[in-house]
Amino acid sequence: MALELTQLFFGAMIVGFSGALVPGPMFTLVVTKVAQKGFWASFFIVIGHAIAELAILVIFLFGFINYLKNEIVIKIIGILGGIGLLYMAYDMISSSIRNKIKINLDLKEKEKLGSGRSNFFTLTQGFLISLVNPYWYIWWVTVGAAFLLKSTSFGYLGNFTFYSGHISSDFIWYLFIGFILSKGKKIINMKVYRILFLICGLFLVYLGIKFIIDFTIR
Repeated sequence: MALELTQLFFGAMIVGFSGALVPGPMFTLVVTKVAQKGFWASFFIVIGHAIAELAILVIFLFGFINYLKNEIVIKIIGILGGIGLLYMAYDMISSSIRNKIKINLDLKEKEKLGSGRSNFFTLTQGFLISLVNPYWYIWWVTVGAAFLLKSTSFGYLGNFTFYSGHISSDFIWYLFIGFILSKGKKIINMKVYRILFLICGLFLVYLGIKFIIDFTIR
């Protein structure tokens, strides 16, 4: 069981990285707020996002998840989740190979921890940026739901492992980006960024195929 939970944790983390690495609404918010308020803005944005993630996880576990335990529904989720992962993999791999990843990683330092009210406002923005992103919902009803169903077989420990692995990717990546931006140095260059994209994309190919097989051959 320990091995399965370890695989679940790191699988959730890698898939989380695949979403976190893609420049989107949350990334834009981190870049903007770190430029305005410094490193700690990235921390409070991720905290807000983590709260939103936990909320939807609880909704799934204590209600909606019951509708997902039908054998046919489970197979559909597994197939959709696998297809979703494969699509994400294609997008990431093609973006890496074609060098279509464009991002600015050179902002000036602003380190100061803001006031409680300012930090709460930043946290709220991190929460809301998740709610207004349609792709966030799509991820949860496809890839996220499939992962959640797998984690449920281990009880609440499995759910906690999945959530911990998933949210840790956001903390690691966005705090890393917040640090880079606050220091105003190109610690990571576009070549490294492209390699990260490619590695995550290839791993998603493996997970996508595995999800389809696991959920269709039951």
